Amino acid sequence: MTEQEILKTMKALDVSRAEAIGILKEDEEIDRMEMSQVDNDLTAEQKKVKKQMTKAGEKKKPTVYKFDKPKERKVDETKKRFLTAIKVLLEGAGCAVETPKTEAEMHFTYEDESYTLKLIKHRAPKDSK
Repeated sequence: MTEQEILKTMKALDVSRAEAIGILKEDEEIDRMEMSQVDNDLTAEQKKVKKQMTKAGEKKKPTVYKFDKPKERKVDETKKRFLTAIKVLLEGAGCAVETPKTEAEMHFTYEDESYTLKLIKHRAPKDSK
């Protein structure tokens, strides 16, 4: 134990010189103790915490995401009904309607020009508070 350590302990803990020397001596004794002696002084809760803190544990495995199958979409029946009605109208007007990929859009041809009709359903506005 050096003079510098004593002064540092006195300043940090705001204690007298004699108390600082006593604290440093206790620290040196603890440093020389065996682990079994240290464990005897611990409560059950402290032992539990010590075990947790000293456990090396295993390296965490990276998360493996499965993107094999695409996310299943819900079919919007309202959109489907609208586009079915529009399809009937377009066919009545002489348009060649192609089979849609989804229930939300439709491709058709009128007088050798190609068109796409996409039906968008807007969300209800959020209530402002």
